[in-house]
Amino acid sequence: MNKSVKKAGNAVAAASLTVEASYVMAIVIVALAVLIRTAYSQCARTTDVMKLHWRVEQLRCQEEDQEKAIERGQVTRESGKVEGYIKCAGWEKEISAGAHEPEEALRLITIFGPDD
Repeated sequence: MNKSVKKAGNAVAAASLTVEASYVMAIVIVALAVLIRTAYSQCARTTDVMKLHWRVEQLRCQEEDQEKAIERGQVTRESGKVEGYIKCAGWEKEISAGAHEPEEALRLITIFGPDD
């Protein structure tokens, strides 16, 4: 062990302990940076998927077929089906849903109704 000693007031610490502490602090700071970066990327991914869901639900209620672009993806409505996808940084999410057509449901209900 290193015999050099630094005196700070009444406390005495070996110089090698301060060097080791600086290595530990560097590792802790790098680990915190990685954790924060991971949290922000997960937040961005969740936000993008929520935007995709919102756009799909928006197009489900439209009457005409159309196509809308979103950031890093696209949503289309064709012949009663809505499909959307988003791609970003090594992951991909796809959503597929049927179009919301309440008049079709009403027609089907009237088939089974009583005859007047």
